[in-house]
Amino acid sequence: MLTRRAVGALALVVVALGALGLSRATAPTTGQLAAALEKAPPIVDVVEPSPESVVEPLAENETLVAYVDPSLDRIWPVVEPESEERVPLEFAITNPTFWGNQLTLRVIDRTPDGEWLKVQIPVRPNGTEGWIEADGVELTSHFVHARVDLTSRSVTVWDDDEVIAETAATIGTEATPTPVGEFFVNDLVEKFEGSAFGPYILTISAFSETLETFAGGIPVIAIHGTNRPDLMGGAHSNGCIRVPNDVITFLAEHVPMGTPVEIVA
Repeated sequence: MLTRRAVGALALVVVALGALGLSRATAPTTGQLAAALEKAPPIVDVVEPSPESVVEPLAENETLVAYVDPSLDRIWPVVEPESEERVPLEFAITNPTFWGNQLTLRVIDRTPDGEWLKVQIPVRPNGTEGWIEADGVELTSHFVHARVDLTSRSVTVWDDDEVIAETAATIGTEATPTPVGEFFVNDLVEKFEGSAFGPYILTISAFSETLETFAGGIPVIAIHGTNRPDLMGGAHSNGCIRVPNDVITFLAEHVPMGTPVEIVA
């Protein structure tokens, strides 16, 4: 089989032979072929242009967030763009969420044409990722990001490079440690003053790595308030991050869905 380059080369030789007065029916001599090759223009490889990217690069500290369309009652991430192979999931990723809110995912990568999004998925094991189609979501972005430091037992939140909240925290015990990794805020649950969880719960896309279940359900990790402020700065929780109630109230008002949460040891 002739390659595109070879076909092009033959065509150029035929043109050159015609310029020498030889028809296709005439068998050229070796000398005539050499002369034809000398007259032929140089062969240039044809390189197909790659599709131009329509995706704008993110700014420093900018996070892209996907709000899944309410018309979609669940998502089925796949292992790579255009693939039919689904990411294995322990449970369905439903929309709205268990708490009745619009399903929100953190976008960590995109195809150059912007048609597929790589997202973090809030399932076990921690760190699960997959691809979804972009036409089923609304994209927004923001600059809020947070860090939980298990060594100093503290939480710091930034809006771009400005610290907007910094507090001591209660973390998991040695038997039920707070998992480390890169997660994101994926739900907001309003409670009540005096609750063991304080007035608000900000769930993140992390799960206990030592508990199979908690209170009859999946052991979701969250940042929430407390009814035991005297334990602040200690390691007393089942893996969640407890902060003072005034802080969780502030975070509930200023931390958007999709906010990255880095938990470091």
